[in-house]
Amino acid sequence: MNLTYPQFDPGSGGTPPYLAGREAEQQALRKPLLERLYKGKGTGRDIILIGPRGNGKTALMHWLERMCEQDSILDVVWLTPASVRNDLDALANELAPPAGWRERLQPDIVRAGITGVGATWKLGNRGSSLSHLLLARCRQRPLVVLLDEAHTLDTELGRVLLNVSQEVRARSPFLLVLAGTPGLEQKFNDMDVTFWTRSMKLGLDRLDASNAGAALVEPFRTHGIDVAVGALQHVVADSQGYPYFLQCWGEALTERLRALEEANGKALRHITETMVTATQPQVDAVRTEHYESFRGQIYKAGLQPLAAAITEAHAGADSLAEHELHSVVRAYLKEVGKPEDDATIATLTESLAQFGYVWRPPAAKAIWHAGIPSLMTHVLEVERKVDRGWN
Repeated sequence: MNLTYPQFDPGSGGTPPYLAGREAEQQALRKPLLERLYKGKGTGRDIILIGPRGNGKTALMHWLERMCEQDSILDVVWLTPASVRNDLDALANELAPPAGWRERLQPDIVRAGITGVGATWKLGNRGSSLSHLLLARCRQRPLVVLLDEAHTLDTELGRVLLNVSQEVRARSPFLLVLAGTPGLEQKFNDMDVTFWTRSMKLGLDRLDASNAGAALVEPFRTHGIDVAVGALQHVVADSQGYPYFLQCWGEALTERLRALEEANGKALRHITETMVTATQPQVDAVRTEHYESFRGQIYKAGLQPLAAAITEAHAGADSLAEHELHSVVRAYLKEVGKPEDDATIATLTESLAQFGYVWRPPAAKAIWHAGIPSLMTHVLEVERKVDRGWN
């Protein structure tokens, strides 16, 4: 049998076979921002993608990377904090590798006082030098910089990068796109760059039922495989619209199809409810491992009892008004004998947001969403076991 299957790979952090439910974000990135770059103009503001882990920020970034690479007019550079550490020279060499730009930028970098040693730039720890370097590069070709995992960025280097971006995009075709967890907002506040609030902020939440279904069905459909209605309903409900779990389901069902085809010696082009039910334990195992990773971080931060209390307050709802959430935190502080002041409440709330347990999408204002409702249930169940002495 010479059959092909969709490439679901939840662990890769790459683009899923079908990017469902992000049409509004894609449109916001296409117009007017990329169009301004095509015309040789600056974008006027940075783009910030915010959402809990597993909601598809990296996937959307990879989509944008492909969009830029398809057009020979634009250059694109992909960065992570690990690739630049806390080193301004490392950042400069990632953004404008001397091997590709030294000759074309030579007059500009000499005037800017930027020196070169071997195959690297030496900026002398001056942010202004990075501005000169990028301005010179962007005069040659428009540049899009994609920075993933931005919530882990070194605070001082992040401050320099945001200030440089503000200067360069005002004068040349340059766009900085940053993606991170809800803790990214606190990271920006720590950088003390108040103008970040004027950035275009796009919040990536879980998918609705229709788009969650499309994320599973479309990749199989393009490979001649259909999904039974009952099977699809099971997966959509089980995933709760969480993109990472939909990827896990797609990978697990693909593996089951292959195994059944090898066992039966014939092609199978239909995913049934029976197959989904048989695959459930495999997905459950992946999900439990994922949840325990989250819960372990929450536990180490001393937030598990509070997280459980918030879950009880949610009572199955997908969201809580901010005053309701703060009331839960205040009641918890009172119970444990800690100060109930607004600063402490805000700190604890933001701490849970950094883990994506609850978060406030940019457009939601005073409404807090559950990161993954079933994660909240898992944390509550574990906390109850602890209370009963079962752990």
